Amino acid sequence: MSEVLQEVQLSLAEFDREQLPEDQRDLQGDEFCEAVREHLAAQFANERGAAEVIVTGDRIIIRWMDSVAGQSLAGIGIEQLKAGQVDKGIATLRQALKRNPSDHVALLNLGMALTEQGDYEESIAVLGSLLDAYPDHAPGWVALGVAQARVNRNDEAIASLQKATVLYPGDGYAHKNLGALLAKKGHLTGAIPHLQQAVSILPRDGQAWLNLAMAWEQSGEADRACLAYQKVLDLDTTSEVGKRAEESLSRMAAATFRQQSTGLRPDAVTYCLKALERFKGMPKSEVQKIAFEIAMLGSRGIDVSAPDEKYQLQSIPGKFSGLNLLCLQYVGFQIIDPSIDLGFDLSAEYQAALAKHRGGDV
Repeated sequence: MSEVLQEVQLSLAEFDREQLPEDQRDLQGDEFCEAVREHLAAQFANERGAAEVIVTGDRIIIRWMDSVAGQSLAGIGIEQLKAGQVDKGIATLRQALKRNPSDHVALLNLGMALTEQGDYEESIAVLGSLLDAYPDHAPGWVALGVAQARVNRNDEAIASLQKATVLYPGDGYAHKNLGALLAKKGHLTGAIPHLQQAVSILPRDGQAWLNLAMAWEQSGEADRACLAYQKVLDLDTTSEVGKRAEESLSRMAAATFRQQSTGLRPDAVTYCLKALERFKGMPKSEVQKIAFEIAMLGSRGIDVSAPDEKYQLQSIPGKFSGLNLLCLQYVGFQIIDPSIDLGFDLSAEYQAALAKHRGGDV
């Protein structure tokens, strides 16, 4: 889009405070400068272009961007929001609504921007105006549901999101948010189909997969939950969502391990004893290398319930079962730093193995 830039400079001291809303006329310092900037940015924006307003200590700089393509005022506001110029974008969208109060593009984007800014009540009011004028506006119902959920008006949010999924079943975000809210209220039977639909439409959305995994886990479907948690890690292991999935997998592995035996697990004692023998006389740096490699592998999920020797390490030769690796890791960290919480407890099996190791009963 070709553009023509023009610049005008004015004296800040000569700015007429009467132009500002009454509650802003006595502002001082940075607050006054920001009020002037927002006022002028909105005033100069129209269908033919937009203004970038910079207020310094004593000057007002207005840079007029004339849009030859004739971009709409709402479109200009959206571009400003995309560029991270949130205050400017909101001011431009407000100006668009002054010119046309029923501009559905301006209403939707202003409502969503206000939600992201934490101005939930105004956001709900703006989106309500949109839906009064356009009751079949599916994205508007999604945006309203999100805003309502932010202020814990969950029943209203569920109703709004249900309306959105009826109007447009292909909106993955509507299913994602609706499923999460239903699960939060304990309606897992209703939540899971929406969450499954969400990951079908948004297969690379880690949060959608995490929501589904948590719902499966709460429903007692451990295998399905593990697969969904693993999908989160396949997408991203570094984000907060990835960390939550990793923690959940570790917790579930520990729970599964303990459920399989009410007392000492002889197989775990044997594996711990073999680990003690393997690490005997080994430099701590080598022990650490092995333990850390298993920990990294564990972040992707280790199956401790199956006896199959299906795992391999780069640091030591051979194939290992999931439980064998868990025991190697536990013993390794007992040597490196026993204070580290690994998220699972093999202390009883370790102590039994240690007693045998020290007594020479191999």
